[in-house]
Amino acid sequence: MEKRTIDPMSRDYDFSEIEPDPRFVQTGKEFWITLGVYGVYMVLMIGNLFLVNGDPAEYTYIMGFPLWIFLQICILVGMVVSVLLVTSFVYQDMDITPHGQIRPRK
Repeated sequence: MEKRTIDPMSRDYDFSEIEPDPRFVQTGKEFWITLGVYGVYMVLMIGNLFLVNGDPAEYTYIMGFPLWIFLQICILVGMVVSVLLVTSFVYQDMDITPHGQIRPRK
């Protein structure tokens, strides 16, 4: 199939003729990775609350906190670390101008 120039003011084109913008591809990847990281965080938090429970008289204490609260704090710290890692190594800078590009990592 030969490439043709698509007039920006026309609606006479096929979707297969449009070249995907690499910025949209990158932001799609970033979205799914972010959603996955949050999903893991949510499962860990809810799992901790449902699995580490019991009679308050039988709580195990660590550093003065009941075990479930201590684990929630550890999961929260892990989430902060994972957010820092995702923003440092997954997200990329890009121009938002009409013909912008993704900036390479330094």
